Amino acid sequence: MRLYAAALFAVLAASSASAEGISVKDAYIPETPPGVTSQAAYMILQNNSTQTRSLIGVSAEEYGMVHLHLSQEQGGVAAMSMIHQLEIAPGQTVTLEPGSFHIMLMHPKAMSKVGDTVPLTLDFSDGDTLVIEAEIKARDQGS
Repeated sequence: MRLYAAALFAVLAASSASAEGISVKDAYIPETPPGVTSQAAYMILQNNSTQTRSLIGVSAEEYGMVHLHLSQEQGGVAAMSMIHQLEIAPGQTVTLEPGSFHIMLMHPKAMSKVGDTVPLTLDFSDGDTLVIEAEIKARDQGS
């Protein structure tokens, strides 16, 4: 029974988390082919507080470098750039998804496989942090 409860908690923790008015759900990382040295993490962020929250960074011990990024089309050409903060207004939902905001994970220390989870620490401008688990999913599964 304890094993079942621990497994259920792990599944729930991987699918949603919250702290100080911020809730996170559906955090995932699409699997990458062997030898690829960067991945992206996606999720849905909801600000349930009465104040704007600023996500200013993300860290992951399993990667050598982690950045917040924005992909967008500029003059018919897809471009990706690092951003230094992501503002989330009261009541706003921000979706980190392909072709938009995402977390860039570079230089993995080990290869992960479908079903693994990766702990990510979200850092906010007020000093608050939120540790979530992003599941590695098959590329065609998405969120």
